Amino acid sequence: MTAPLPSVPGGRVARNRARRSATFLEVALRIVAEEGLDALTMARLADEVDTAIGAVYRYFPSKGDLVAAIQADAIDQLQRSHDASVAPVVAALRATARPDPEAFVRLVVVGRWFCAAAAAYPQQVRLLQLVSSREAASLTPEAATALLPPTLALVESIRAAIDGAAAVGAIDDGDSLARAILWLTAFGGVFVADDLEPYLPDVLGGGRLVRRLNADLLVGWGASRDAVERLDAAIDDLRGTPPLVDPFG
Repeated sequence: MTAPLPSVPGGRVARNRARRSATFLEVALRIVAEEGLDALTMARLADEVDTAIGAVYRYFPSKGDLVAAIQADAIDQLQRSHDASVAPVVAALRATARPDPEAFVRLVVVGRWFCAAAAAYPQQVRLLQLVSSREAASLTPEAATALLPPTLALVESIRAAIDGAAAVGAIDDGDSLARAILWLTAFGGVFVADDLEPYLPDVLGGGRLVRRLNADLLVGWGASRDAVERLDAAIDDLRGTPPLVDPFG
Protein backbone atom coordinates (compact mmCIF):
# COMPACT_ATOMS: atom_id res chain seq x y z
CA MET A 1 0.00 0.00 0.00
CA THR A 2 1.30 3.42 -0.97
CA ALA A 3 0.68 6.54 1.05
CA PRO A 4 -1.26 9.32 -0.67
CA LEU A 5 0.82 12.23 -1.87
CA PRO A 6 0.54 15.03 0.71
CA SER A 7 -0.55 18.46 -0.42
CA VAL A 8 2.38 20.51 -1.62
CA PRO A 9 2.41 24.32 -1.49
CA GLY A 10 3.61 26.19 -4.53
CA GLY A 11 2.96 25.99 -8.23
CA ARG A 12 2.93 23.24 -10.79
CA VAL A 13 6.71 22.80 -10.75
CA ALA A 14 6.71 22.11 -7.00
CA ARG A 15 3.81 19.67 -7.33
CA ASN A 16 5.48 17.85 -10.20
CA ARG A 17 8.72 17.59 -8.26
CA ALA A 18 6.90 16.17 -5.22
CA ARG A 19 5.08 13.68 -7.42
CA ARG A 20 8.33 12.62 -9.08
CA SER A 21 10.07 12.19 -5.73
CA ALA A 22 7.14 10.10 -4.43
CA THR A 23 7.40 7.83 -7.46
CA PHE A 24 11.12 7.29 -6.90
CA LEU A 25 10.51 6.46 -3.24
CA GLU A 26 7.64 4.09 -3.98
CA VAL A 27 9.65 2.10 -6.52
CA ALA A 28 12.78 2.09 -4.33
CA LEU A 29 10.75 0.82 -1.38
CA ARG A 30 9.36 -2.03 -3.46
CA ILE A 31 12.83 -3.07 -4.66
CA VAL A 32 14.27 -3.08 -1.14
CA ALA A 33 11.31 -4.87 0.43
CA GLU A 34 11.19 -7.57 -2.24
CA GLU A 35 14.88 -8.07 -3.03
CA GLY A 36 16.92 -6.44 -0.28
CA LEU A 37 19.14 -3.38 -0.03
CA ASP A 38 21.84 -4.78 -2.31
CA ALA A 39 19.35 -4.89 -5.19
CA LEU A 40 18.73 -1.14 -4.96
CA THR A 41 21.10 0.88 -7.11
CA MET A 42 20.65 4.25 -8.72
CA ALA A 43 20.86 2.64 -12.15
CA ARG A 44 18.23 0.03 -11.23
CA LEU A 45 15.88 2.70 -9.93
CA ALA A 46 16.31 4.80 -13.06
CA ASP A 47 15.59 1.77 -15.22
CA GLU A 48 12.48 0.84 -13.22
CA VAL A 49 11.10 4.36 -13.47
CA ASP A 50 12.18 4.65 -17.13
CA THR A 51 14.25 7.77 -16.69
CA ALA A 52 17.86 8.87 -17.00
CA ILE A 53 20.12 8.06 -14.05
CA GLY A 54 20.98 11.76 -13.81
CA ALA A 55 17.35 12.45 -12.91
CA VAL A 56 17.62 10.15 -9.89
CA TYR A 57 20.79 11.89 -8.73
CA ARG A 58 19.07 15.27 -8.96
CA TYR A 59 16.71 14.12 -6.21
CA PHE A 60 19.06 11.89 -4.21
CA PRO A 61 22.83 12.65 -4.30
CA SER A 62 23.79 9.12 -3.18
CA LYS A 63 22.35 5.71 -2.39
CA GLY A 64 22.72 6.55 1.31
CA ASP A 65 20.52 9.60 0.84
CA LEU A 66 17.99 7.52 -1.09
CA VAL A 67 17.89 4.82 1.60
CA ALA A 68 17.47 7.47 4.30
CA ALA A 69 14.64 9.08 2.33
CA ILE A 70 12.68 5.86 1.86
CA GLN A 71 13.20 4.93 5.50
CA ALA A 72 12.01 8.36 6.67
CA ASP A 73 9.01 8.12 4.36
CA ALA A 74 8.13 4.63 5.64
CA ILE A 75 8.43 5.75 9.27
CA ASP A 76 6.26 8.79 8.58
CA GLN A 77 3.59 6.60 6.96
CA LEU A 78 3.54 4.25 9.94
CA GLN A 79 3.44 7.17 12.37
CA ARG A 80 0.41 8.67 10.63
CA SER A 81 -1.30 5.29 10.67
CA HIS A 82 -0.56 4.92 14.39
CA ASP A 83 -1.92 8.37 15.15
CA ALA A 84 -5.13 7.72 13.21
CA SER A 85 -5.71 4.14 14.37
CA VAL A 86 -4.90 3.71 18.04
CA ALA A 87 -7.19 6.29 19.66
CA PRO A 88 -10.45 5.09 17.99
CA VAL A 89 -9.78 1.48 19.01
CA VAL A 90 -9.00 2.55 22.59
CA ALA A 91 -12.23 4.58 22.66
CA ALA A 92 -14.25 1.65 21.32
CA LEU A 93 -12.87 -0.62 24.03
CA ARG A 94 -13.44 1.95 26.77
CA ALA A 95 -17.07 2.30 25.62
CA THR A 96 -17.64 -1.30 26.72
CA ALA A 97 -17.01 -0.21 30.34
CA ARG A 98 -13.92 -2.34 30.68
CA PRO A 99 -12.30 -2.37 34.13
CA ASP A 100 -8.78 -1.98 32.74
CA PRO A 101 -7.04 1.41 33.09
CA GLU A 102 -7.11 3.36 29.84
CA ALA A 103 -3.32 3.57 29.78
CA PHE A 104 -3.07 -0.22 29.85
CA VAL A 105 -5.72 -0.55 27.15
CA ARG A 106 -3.66 1.83 25.00
CA LEU A 107 -0.50 -0.22 25.54
CA VAL A 108 -2.18 -3.43 24.37
CA VAL A 109 -3.76 -1.65 21.41
CA VAL A 110 -0.40 -0.19 20.36
CA GLY A 111 1.06 -3.68 20.27
CA ARG A 112 -1.86 -5.02 18.28
CA TRP A 113 -1.63 -2.02 15.93
CA PHE A 114 1.94 -2.89 15.08
CA CYS A 115 0.98 -6.54 14.53
CA ALA A 116 -1.70 -5.39 12.11
CA ALA A 117 0.60 -2.85 10.44
CA ALA A 118 3.00 -5.65 9.55
CA ALA A 119 0.25 -7.32 7.53
CA ALA A 120 -1.17 -4.12 6.04
CA TYR A 121 2.14 -2.42 5.21
CA PRO A 122 4.65 -5.25 4.77
CA GLN A 123 7.00 -3.23 2.58
CA GLN A 124 7.32 -0.40 5.10
CA VAL A 125 7.84 -2.76 8.04
CA ARG A 126 10.29 -4.96 6.15
CA LEU A 127 12.27 -1.88 5.14
CA LEU A 128 12.63 -0.79 8.74
CA GLN A 129 13.90 -4.24 9.68
CA LEU A 130 16.42 -4.33 6.85
CA VAL A 131 17.78 -0.85 7.34
CA SER A 132 18.04 -1.22 11.11
CA SER A 133 20.32 -4.22 10.68
CA ARG A 134 22.44 -3.15 7.69
CA GLU A 135 23.85 -0.22 5.77
CA ALA A 136 23.73 2.28 8.63
CA ALA A 137 27.33 3.20 7.89
CA SER A 138 26.45 4.04 4.29
CA LEU A 139 24.33 7.01 5.30
CA THR A 140 25.85 10.44 5.04
CA PRO A 141 25.77 12.55 8.22
CA GLU A 142 23.13 14.74 6.59
CA ALA A 143 20.98 11.71 5.70
CA ALA A 144 21.33 10.21 9.16
CA THR A 145 20.37 13.53 10.74
CA ALA A 146 17.28 13.73 8.53
CA LEU A 147 16.16 10.34 9.85
CA LEU A 148 16.16 11.42 13.48
CA PRO A 149 12.83 13.32 13.69
CA PRO A 150 10.55 10.64 12.19
CA THR A 151 12.39 7.82 13.95
CA LEU A 152 12.24 9.50 17.35
CA ALA A 153 8.56 10.39 16.84
CA LEU A 154 7.61 6.75 16.28
CA VAL A 155 9.75 5.51 19.18
CA GLU A 156 8.31 8.22 21.43
CA SER A 157 4.76 7.09 20.61
CA ILE A 158 5.61 3.58 21.75
CA ARG A 159 7.52 4.89 24.78
CA ALA A 160 4.58 7.06 25.87
CA ALA A 161 2.26 4.04 25.89
CA ILE A 162 4.76 2.09 28.01
CA ASP A 163 5.21 4.99 30.45
CA GLY A 164 1.45 5.42 30.75
CA ALA A 165 0.88 1.77 31.62
CA ALA A 166 3.71 1.81 34.17
CA ALA A 167 2.31 4.97 35.79
CA VAL A 168 -0.99 3.22 36.62
CA GLY A 169 0.76 0.09 37.84
CA ALA A 170 -0.38 -2.11 34.94
CA ILE A 171 3.26 -3.04 34.23
CA ASP A 172 6.44 -2.74 36.28
CA ASP A 173 8.61 0.36 36.16
CA GLY A 174 11.52 0.13 33.76
CA ASP A 175 13.54 1.90 31.08
CA SER A 176 10.74 2.75 28.66
CA LEU A 177 13.08 3.86 25.88
CA ALA A 178 14.95 0.55 25.97
CA ARG A 179 11.62 -1.28 26.06
CA ALA A 180 10.29 0.65 23.07
CA ILE A 181 13.38 -0.15 21.00
CA LEU A 182 13.30 -3.78 22.12
CA TRP A 183 9.62 -4.03 21.16
CA LEU A 184 10.16 -2.68 17.65
CA THR A 185 13.31 -4.66 16.90
CA ALA A 186 11.86 -7.89 18.29
CA PHE A 187 8.86 -7.50 16.02
CA GLY A 188 11.21 -7.15 13.07
CA GLY A 189 12.84 -10.49 13.79
CA VAL A 190 9.51 -12.28 14.04
CA PHE A 191 8.30 -10.76 10.78
CA VAL A 192 11.35 -12.22 9.04
CA ALA A 193 10.73 -15.60 10.70
CA ASP A 194 7.25 -15.67 9.13
CA ASP A 195 8.99 -16.24 5.78
CA LEU A 196 9.51 -19.82 7.02
CA GLU A 197 5.76 -20.45 7.24
CA PRO A 198 5.83 -23.18 4.53
CA TYR A 199 8.17 -25.22 6.73
CA LEU A 200 6.50 -24.54 10.11
CA PRO A 201 2.84 -23.90 9.28
CA ASP A 202 1.67 -24.79 12.78
CA VAL A 203 3.78 -22.04 14.34
CA LEU A 204 4.40 -19.32 11.78
CA GLY A 205 2.22 -17.28 9.45
CA GLY A 206 -0.97 -15.36 9.93
CA GLY A 207 0.61 -13.07 12.49
CA ARG A 208 0.29 -15.72 15.21
CA LEU A 209 3.87 -15.60 16.42
CA VAL A 210 4.04 -11.82 16.53
CA ARG A 211 0.87 -11.71 18.63
CA ARG A 212 2.39 -14.23 21.00
CA LEU A 213 5.55 -12.14 21.21
CA ASN A 214 3.46 -9.05 21.91
CA ALA A 215 1.68 -10.75 24.82
CA ASP A 216 4.83 -12.36 26.20
CA LEU A 217 6.72 -9.06 26.26
CA LEU A 218 3.90 -7.30 28.13
CA VAL A 219 3.69 -10.13 30.63
CA GLY A 220 7.46 -10.04 31.02
CA TRP A 221 7.16 -6.37 31.93
CA GLY A 222 4.72 -7.24 34.71
CA ALA A 223 1.32 -7.20 33.00
CA SER A 224 -1.31 -9.75 33.97
CA ARG A 225 -1.53 -12.42 31.27
CA ASP A 226 -5.25 -12.74 31.93
CA ALA A 227 -5.70 -8.99 31.36
CA VAL A 228 -3.64 -9.04 28.16
CA GLU A 229 -5.56 -12.01 26.79
CA ARG A 230 -8.89 -10.45 27.80
CA LEU A 231 -8.05 -7.25 25.91
CA ASP A 232 -6.74 -9.21 22.94
CA ALA A 233 -10.07 -11.04 22.76
CA ALA A 234 -11.98 -7.76 23.10
CA ILE A 235 -10.02 -6.29 20.18
CA ASP A 236 -10.87 -9.36 18.11
CA ASP A 237 -14.54 -8.90 19.03
CA LEU A 238 -14.49 -5.44 17.45
CA ARG A 239 -14.07 -7.23 14.10
CA GLY A 240 -12.22 -4.34 12.55
CA THR A 241 -14.69 -1.61 13.52
CA PRO A 242 -12.89 0.68 14.03
CA PRO A 243 -9.97 -0.80 12.10
CA LEU A 244 -6.74 -1.60 13.90
CA VAL A 245 -4.88 0.00 11.01
CA ASP A 246 -6.09 3.02 9.09
CA PRO A 247 -4.40 3.70 5.73
CA PHE A 248 -1.66 6.13 6.73
CA GLY A 249 -3.99 8.41 8.59
